[in-house]
Amino acid sequence: MRIVKVDANANRGGAASHQIRGVPAFLFYRGGSLVHQFAGAYPESEIQKRIDRYAVAASGEQPAPVEPAIRPMPKEWLPPGVSRQ
Repeated sequence: MRIVKVDANANRGGAASHQIRGVPAFLFYRGGSLVHQFAGAYPESEIQKRIDRYAVAASGEQPAPVEPAIRPMPKEWLPPGVSRQ
């Protein structure tokens, strides 16, 4: 599974071609075909459930337990070019 983050504002053409009307938007593809999508702010647990469900569906078998795909941001993290002043 690949998780890709795309800036919808900087990529308006791509967002429009995928009919993304709200952010965050999550699109799940298998074999080049869209199999599931949802948009909006969901609790981390719900997003993790959907990732787990479609990761299993894509492989056809139950994966071994792994660390969660979503991890909290470090408190000291800042976007590039931003400083604490």
